[in-house]
Amino acid sequence: MQKKLSQINVGSIFRVSLILGGVAGVLVGFVLMVIDFMDRLWLQGAVTLVLAPILYGVVGAAVNALMAWVYNLVAGRFGGVVITLDDQP
Repeated sequence: MQKKLSQINVGSIFRVSLILGGVAGVLVGFVLMVIDFMDRLWLQGAVTLVLAPILYGVVGAAVNALMAWVYNLVAGRFGGVVITLDDQP
């Protein structure tokens, strides 16, 4: 069965991207913090661990929400993405 994705809810994309970006930011922030601590940059490492999840989450969510908005404009004008779904479990 084929379905067309004609519109994406920008708010839901923002929320999910904010959470996923925050998780990715924690992982990246932790790695960068360890590297900073190895160089004895204690304050920089701590700040990195705090700022990375915020920046990854907010910037990633804003970019993804913008792209969802653009998708809605393009899909409204040229048609959405067609996907095929199976009814099998």
